[in-house]
Amino acid sequence: MSKHVIIYMPLVGEDAVQWAVSDDNGKLTSNVEYSTLDEVAAEVEGRRVTLVLPADDVLLSEAVVPGGSAARAAQAVPYALEEQVADDVESLHFALGSKGAGDAYPVAVISRDVMDQVTQQCADAGLRPTQVVPETLSIPQLDNHGDGSQVWTALLDQDQVVVRLDGNQGFATDPGMAGIMLDGARQALAEDEDPTLVIFSTHSAAQLPVPNAIDVEMRSCESRLALFASGLANSSHINLLQGVYNPRKNFDKTWKPWRATAALAACLCAALFVGKWLDVRKLNQQEAYLDEQIAAAFNQALPGARMQRPRRQIQSALNQLGGVNTDGFTNRLSQIASSLATQPQTTLKTIGYRNGRFDLDLNTDAVPTLDALKSELAKRGSLAMSVQSANRENNTVRGRVRIE
Repeated sequence: MSKHVIIYMPLVGEDAVQWAVSDDNGKLTSNVEYSTLDEVAAEVEGRRVTLVLPADDVLLSEAVVPGGSAARAAQAVPYALEEQVADDVESLHFALGSKGAGDAYPVAVISRDVMDQVTQQCADAGLRPTQVVPETLSIPQLDNHGDGSQVWTALLDQDQVVVRLDGNQGFATDPGMAGIMLDGARQALAEDEDPTLVIFSTHSAAQLPVPNAIDVEMRSCESRLALFASGLANSSHINLLQGVYNPRKNFDKTWKPWRATAALAACLCAALFVGKWLDVRKLNQQEAYLDEQIAAAFNQALPGARMQRPRRQIQSALNQLGGVNTDGFTNRLSQIASSLATQPQTTLKTIGYRNGRFDLDLNTDAVPTLDALKSELAKRGSLAMSVQSANRENNTVRGRVRIE
């Protein structure tokens, strides 16, 4: 069962409030607390909140707007009630209830200054009420006794009486004036219609002068908030958070000036995203091209081998090509080159390598020079040289040697 927080602000502009928690059936589930609006906001964050304003600040009336929608009625109602209010309609906020019979709309009227002050107080405290309801319409509306007569309800609390008439009508006054106003409401009814007034009193000793034509039924009331909980849960009411005070419309109003900026920011983000996507696509294409080149080089170096880790496979092949001992291919080739460098009269024509053997074709000046080259190789490592052939051509000896 959801929790409904009810906050009563006895005086707009002051921070002191009363509050309690009720269930969906209108029963209080907590004690009535007396604290500041800031303290309440910290306690009830995330819950459904109804803020009840004092009845003196809200005028209840009714306006007839033939046909049309609720939006059209909201525009027409201020001018329909212009003669009933003392202030300029531009300085007042009009909140409409559900349309009744004969295109009649119940209307709650409150000063814009008061409404601005209430919303600012809530904003400063960090409170976001779901509803703001006048005290008059927070009192429960009771069913008639089956004979069609009207049943009015009243809250009598110390020096104030709040009366809810039929529907969404009502008023607030002091006990001394209540009798006169009740008599005026009675005279507006049919002559043979005698209403019943149910008075909820928070003080058993309180008295209320009531005209004789009105039947009175007294009931005790634990607290003002207990009565509000029942009324808000079981009776119709008007939410003052309409028009410019509607949180959703207020958000739209705040958001609207930033729409162009947000659109430009969205376009910029889209352009950046497209640019990054194109960069990634280009890099992927380059990566695919490099993969093809690596595969081609691998197949050329190791024909028939399956490429898995090309770098490691090529390195392994080079190691095998150079031999497994410390006297590898590169080292042996270095020894040959160094030995040839000691015999400047000897010229290397060709060199071949197969199965660990080097075959060299040389041009030198004499056969003893080949013996000197053999000695140099022997000094530098484990290489052994054998002369395969030696033929003199003119003044040059062409020899073929094998080193292994």
